[in-house]
Amino acid sequence: MKYLQYYSLIKKYIKNRTFISTMSEVENVKRVKLDQFPALLRGCVHMRNKEHVENLINELVKGGAEKLQFISDFDQTMTKQHMNGQRCLSSFGVFGHCPQLPQNYREQSQALFNQYRPIEIDPEMSVEEKIPHMVEWYEKAQDLLTGFPLPQTHLDNVMHNICLELRNGTVNLLSHLNKADVPMLVFSAGLGDMVAAILRYHSALLPNVHIISNFLQYDGDTLCGFKGQIIHTFNKNEHAIENSDYFSLLTGRSNVILLGDSEGDARMAEGVKDSNAVLKIGFLYERVEESLNTYLDIYDIVLVDDQTMDVPNQLLDVIFKI
Repeated sequence: MKYLQYYSLIKKYIKNRTFISTMSEVENVKRVKLDQFPALLRGCVHMRNKEHVENLINELVKGGAEKLQFISDFDQTMTKQHMNGQRCLSSFGVFGHCPQLPQNYREQSQALFNQYRPIEIDPEMSVEEKIPHMVEWYEKAQDLLTGFPLPQTHLDNVMHNICLELRNGTVNLLSHLNKADVPMLVFSAGLGDMVAAILRYHSALLPNVHIISNFLQYDGDTLCGFKGQIIHTFNKNEHAIENSDYFSLLTGRSNVILLGDSEGDARMAEGVKDSNAVLKIGFLYERVEESLNTYLDIYDIVLVDDQTMDVPNQLLDVIFKI
């Protein structure tokens, strides 16, 4: 009788071990591999740790749409970085084409850009060294946006005279996210009013899109600077959203796909509560040789001169099982 009991226990043990082995094999079969994504096999794609990227993608797939949220920069991330050999305008740049703006605003705004933009993208300077210059730039920009009339309707009108294209596949990306009820935070150090106008023009300001940016303050139709705290390139983190309850409303969405094109953008998910998997995708165009190593330190995937949303769209196809 005792031997029969031992025999029964051994059979159960072997059966359970076989079951565990079989389940393990099933998990391995289901595991997503990087070579399943044609967009990741192109020469413009750089990854410092492919195994880590693959693990992050599998966490995103495991969590599905219900656990996912997107965070994206706007200028040169959702928009193209260049067209026909020319650098594309930023949201502030598009704003500068409003015909109602005083000529001295355009001249002084361009002078500020020429002075501070090289500092912003200088690979030899640390973020800490750049921050005081960025604060100074935005404070001076705010001073320029004071004391003259500019009805908000004019911001929408300017888009009919400016050719500013979103990155190929951006509208498709936003549409897929909206259909799956996945929130998209557009976290921009640009001009929020213009960001909204550009998205509206492209029929991409969808219900799931929330914009945190620098919005114009009005007294009637007269401009009087920005609303609230200034958001610049290097404070796009939890400190820039201290007065926003955005992330607290997304309880349970612990997986993040982050899109950016600057060093500061890589920190945009720091306000996410109880984050699990955060996949950071960086778009690099300017000063590639000098900046690539830095970008590989802060982004999981770096896309060099890729003017498309092919990578995030292909990721969504797998996450959403399209």
